[in-house]
Amino acid sequence: MKTLKRILLGVTALLILLSIVLAVYLQGQKPMYSGTLKIDGLKEEVEVLYDDYGIPHIYAQHEEDAYLALGYVHAQDRLFQMEMIRRAAGGRLSEVLGTDLIKVDKLFRILGINTFAEENAKQFLSSDTASFQRAAHAYLKGINEYVRSGKTPIEFTIIGIPKSEFTAEDIYRAIGFMSFGFAEGLQVDPVLQKIQTEWGDGYLQDLAVTTPIDAERIKSFRGPIKMADTDSLIATIHAALKQLPVPLFQGSNGWAISGDRTVSGLPILANDTHIGFGQPAVWFEAYLEFPGFRFYGHHLALVPFGLLGNNHKTGWGLTMFENDDTDFFVESLNPENPAQVKFRDSWEMLTTRTEVIRVKGEEDVVLEVRSSRHGPIVNDILEHISKTNNPVSLSWQLNQHPNKALQAAYQLNHAVSLADAAQAASLFSAPGLNVMYADADGNIAWWAVAKLPIRPKHVQSKLFLNGSSGNDECQGYYDFSKNPQSINPPEGFVYSANNQPDSVEGILYPGYYYPKSRAGRIVELLKKDKKWTVEDAQTVGQDFVSKTHRDVAREIAKVLVTLNKSEYQALTDLLMEWNGDHQKNDVAPSVYYNLLSQIMFKAMLDELGAEAFHSLMETSVPKNSYLKFIQHDASPWWDNVHTKDVHETRSVIFDQAAAKVLALLHSTSGKNPADWTWGKIHTLTHGHALAAVKPLDKIFNVGPFSVGGGSEVINNLTFSLDTTGYFPVTVGPALRKFTDFAAIEQGVTISPTGQSGNVMSSYYSDQAEMFATGKFRKMLMNRSEIENQGKHRLVLKPHL
Repeated sequence: MKTLKRILLGVTALLILLSIVLAVYLQGQKPMYSGTLKIDGLKEEVEVLYDDYGIPHIYAQHEEDAYLALGYVHAQDRLFQMEMIRRAAGGRLSEVLGTDLIKVDKLFRILGINTFAEENAKQFLSSDTASFQRAAHAYLKGINEYVRSGKTPIEFTIIGIPKSEFTAEDIYRAIGFMSFGFAEGLQVDPVLQKIQTEWGDGYLQDLAVTTPIDAERIKSFRGPIKMADTDSLIATIHAALKQLPVPLFQGSNGWAISGDRTVSGLPILANDTHIGFGQPAVWFEAYLEFPGFRFYGHHLALVPFGLLGNNHKTGWGLTMFENDDTDFFVESLNPENPAQVKFRDSWEMLTTRTEVIRVKGEEDVVLEVRSSRHGPIVNDILEHISKTNNPVSLSWQLNQHPNKALQAAYQLNHAVSLADAAQAASLFSAPGLNVMYADADGNIAWWAVAKLPIRPKHVQSKLFLNGSSGNDECQGYYDFSKNPQSINPPEGFVYSANNQPDSVEGILYPGYYYPKSRAGRIVELLKKDKKWTVEDAQTVGQDFVSKTHRDVAREIAKVLVTLNKSEYQALTDLLMEWNGDHQKNDVAPSVYYNLLSQIMFKAMLDELGAEAFHSLMETSVPKNSYLKFIQHDASPWWDNVHTKDVHETRSVIFDQAAAKVLALLHSTSGKNPADWTWGKIHTLTHGHALAAVKPLDKIFNVGPFSVGGGSEVINNLTFSLDTTGYFPVTVGPALRKFTDFAAIEQGVTISPTGQSGNVMSSYYSDQAEMFATGKFRKMLMNRSEIENQGKHRLVLKPHL
């Protein structure tokens, strides 16, 4: 007995000792927010004041010193995020995460982001003669100083990632990764081609392949400036996207209200970018000040210049343009020489490059990437596809032109007039963006920025094109002056919700534009005859109403009524009476999204298969199609192709869906309809890349939070349609920000979780509850105000 007690005491003591060691180790991992550090490369001392939310406010005497300090403090809080982005874009995740990520790496190697990065870094960052080059190199120096001398993030230790310095190519890998999130055609086009090939145009007619007639269009205006295989391809792309440990861009809202319509007399600018939720949050905030420059910005990992922000005079926000910047071409192989493809009347050699993918604990994977004049052959991502099959190549605008996104962002950061901002905006070629602009002179503007190809009139760019005929080739590019844009329009506001912009030379430019649900609601609210305040704009930004979903719900209810089944009465009543609001205590959204999910699954899964169905559901196409789809009683989609002796009708599908939904609601929320509240099944968790390994999710994840909102409402807390009865939020505002240019130092914002990606930082999740409940904090630009509230002062000194 005494021996057992001694063993137990020994084990207890050992556990206590291990706990103490672990606690000391973790405490030592905290970022350094106070104190003095000596840094190589600085010209003079730099002060970094941290406010109450861990935002660094950098005060320097030289521009390069400010950006070097930014790189250092950015890496201190987000080094693991930087590492994951450069590995994802460069196709190097398998090297540290193993065989499960080989498909992801193959996809990114074939897309050619490494080549894109190498070419643009060589062209634009191989010297330091321009101001943007010196600033970018200084930012990299700051990151690498932290890599060399700073603490190793705990994720590196857990996974076994070796620390290595970052390069100019990594900046462009980050830009390429952002652009990949904008390329919706990678998901949409193969599915639409499958539908046309396997089922015919009759099935395409119920989908919004082109812009719907009732789409909310952003009007162009130029007013005076105020002075002051396919299945295998689909499956592979879908699987790769699902495994990415880094979230992608998926939409956004932005608007600017003219000073003629505000209480202050100067414009109000609003923006919320929609990105997949994850931990850490996507945007890193920082304030930079040096002689002649004051700027509060939101930065992406590895991008030195703020992609959103404002200086003392001008400001801007971004949304996704959603222009079609990808084309798939079916090539014709030479039957006598599979290394050649036909173009017009001759055979052209395919070029090849060899990619070596290192895999943790396994042999290297060697991938031969072939390319035609149009781009890389995407069949090569599929192991079981014969290289004698007709290859499909991908033309992606990102790879077609030198990319001046860095120059554009730098110039926007320094713009002091509308003319400066317009010049900067014109430099963007890819990805396609909507730039929402306002300034202290009273101007507001919107530019749809991208290099837009001129396609032949007969081309439907969302289907596969003929790579051999020469008839489907790009015919040139529109000049930027032709791009949709609006400057000081008479309605007194500009906006974008990823919806269809005005025509380009009489043509509605093709794209993957989102439905009028958000856009129409923004226009409806901004048209109100009133004088606007920042608080009013915040109310718009957190609006939960969708009249589009309300209309779809009523169409569903009308069909359910015809079934004449009493057990569905509660469902039909809730749908018919719903006003489209998505408060977390509302019941109707729970009924609606469960029914919509079941209907779409039962209608389309049999024709498409699981991968193609899920891939399509993640895009704008079904969102534009719900009402048209539901209303079409004779649609071929209603018939289940696997039941040869039975012809299912819309009523049959709706009956099956309603029965399943009742069972699900009883299971998730109880039998009393009053208990079917939306917040029970609609929750937000910010997942970390390590969360797949239990119980690390309990340490690194943030949440869950019960939230309102929904799919394609302005406060776009969206999710995947699912038949499980639960709708966990996957995408939403990666920030919310509002600025009145009459009080530019009083702008407000909020992060979904917090500023730091270090789990031991007090700023890791301190904003998560505020975000979930609609609260805001100031974007501080006044030094005395920062000193009065800030607790931390970090001094960076030259290493003499």
